[in-house]
Amino acid sequence: MSETTTQSKPAQRWLHGYCESDPRVQSALVLLATGGAQQEAARWPVGDAASVSLLAAARVVTRRAQALVLTPPVGGGAGGEPGRIVALPLVHAQSALGVLAVAVQPGPAETDQVLLGEVEKAAVALLVALQEAAGVATPSAGNRLLQLQLPLLGRQSLDQAASALCSELASSLGFDRVSLGLIQRTGLKLTALSHGAEFGRRQGLSQALAAAMQEGIDQGVAIAYPLAAEVPPRLVRAHATLAAQGPGSVLSVPLIGAGEAIGSLCFERERPVAVDELGVIEDLASRLAPLLALKQRAEHPWSARAADHLHAWWGGRSQRSRRLAWFVALAAAVLLALMPYDYRIGAPARLEGEVERVVVAPTDGYLHAAHVRPGDTVKAGQLLVELAQQDLQLENRKWEAELNQHQNSAAGALARGDRTQYALAQARASETAAQLELAREQLARTQLAAPIDGLVVKGDLSQSLGAPVQRGEVLLTLAPRAAFRLVIDVDERDIGAVALAQRGQLALSALPGERLEFIVSRITPVAQTREGRNVFEVEASFDKPPAGLHPGLQGVAKIDSGTRRLGCIATHRLSEWLGLTFWGWTGLGR
Repeated sequence: MSETTTQSKPAQRWLHGYCESDPRVQSALVLLATGGAQQEAARWPVGDAASVSLLAAARVVTRRAQALVLTPPVGGGAGGEPGRIVALPLVHAQSALGVLAVAVQPGPAETDQVLLGEVEKAAVALLVALQEAAGVATPSAGNRLLQLQLPLLGRQSLDQAASALCSELASSLGFDRVSLGLIQRTGLKLTALSHGAEFGRRQGLSQALAAAMQEGIDQGVAIAYPLAAEVPPRLVRAHATLAAQGPGSVLSVPLIGAGEAIGSLCFERERPVAVDELGVIEDLASRLAPLLALKQRAEHPWSARAADHLHAWWGGRSQRSRRLAWFVALAAAVLLALMPYDYRIGAPARLEGEVERVVVAPTDGYLHAAHVRPGDTVKAGQLLVELAQQDLQLENRKWEAELNQHQNSAAGALARGDRTQYALAQARASETAAQLELAREQLARTQLAAPIDGLVVKGDLSQSLGAPVQRGEVLLTLAPRAAFRLVIDVDERDIGAVALAQRGQLALSALPGERLEFIVSRITPVAQTREGRNVFEVEASFDKPPAGLHPGLQGVAKIDSGTRRLGCIATHRLSEWLGLTFWGWTGLGR
């Protein structure tokens, strides 16, 4: 019997079952390669002649060696041709076994890619039947396992590797959908679905999958639904719920790594799972579980990995070793708590000018010009700010005109000999002269000069030109460049440990690598509120201030407050709070 005759029966049997189960199929043809030529092995319907379009599509696929979706010419065959012809080569181990051509009438929403994917999926069973009939060896268990392990051994992430693994399992084992769930700290989490499917949009399906996986993990066995007659009874409520939402047959296999469950695989398809298939899948799952566990641990943060290593080390110790470790840890903690250590009080600090002078607006007006900005060095008498002069100049002219008028009135009264009018005019002239002098003085004050040599530490007026100012409003703050003081904002909880003449160190944000020595010179006995907390201002002076310091710099100061035990330093805040709270609730104690 020839090879073609041997393979014709399984090909015809598969083709008949496939075409009868899919009402969209109108005709189909299977050609097998024999001696370098293609010979017909099966067709459907059996009594009809092979379609011309199907034969033409099979020849095109044989020549191009790739799957195609073709639209046949209208009226090309008997009774007219269908909407699409899907043709694909049957290949095993890079050897062409034949061609499958199917004439399909697609639905209104079905694309060519969907049709091609469905036919390729169904053709897997045909390819297996042809291999078995021809005596071609199927992939060994070792090769299949290696193919499944490849995604887990690569550098891709866990989610990508899990998706690739599920897709490979679905294709090689003949399932419609394969899902993977892994156990995390918060419980079982659905990690991946086969063929890149998304489960975020179908929350009900995700919950059903997770419930079925958890049901198998809780019982510690693989569960196939519907249950086979030779399988012991199981709890399959979650599996039945999932089967009602999917193709109809469900299999969940727990993944056991290092003696504990790390997750589960869920397989779904229309045909029930046979007992021999269940054994093969369980064997593959047991071999894939360690790699999945290793991949999952590799993506844990370092803290979780450290905790896992500590837990594993601790679990491997004997009871005597654990007691000894507890004793050593307790002794070390006691020794550290009793060890003397330098106690230093940390607080934010800033540099301020030893003497600060402010430049204020002498009168109401408008800002005309600003010649300096914070950080600029100025000399005494240097012009800093100018106010608008238009209003004052008009007022100055007004008083000048009135003064001339009163002087002319006084001269006329003197010529007439009217002493009374002369005296009144002279008095009015004197009053107007005083107003004019005041207007001239205000006009001169519109140009504000520096009162001292120093540095501008506050007041950026460059963005406020033309803005109104009020009399007495602070415009600029000046401070001597070389004369400054250190101000430390000490929290009220630490002020009791600060005393005069204590020494400390300062680290400025502008000079983080240097530590500047200082000595406490004054403690302000009045608390102030800064950023929602009560602080006391502590003034300090430098022993040898380095060059380049100027008011406005900020940093962190550490004040040396003697020696204390390390345990007291670590717990004094908590003990003080507890003592104050207890005293406030009960009124007992000091």
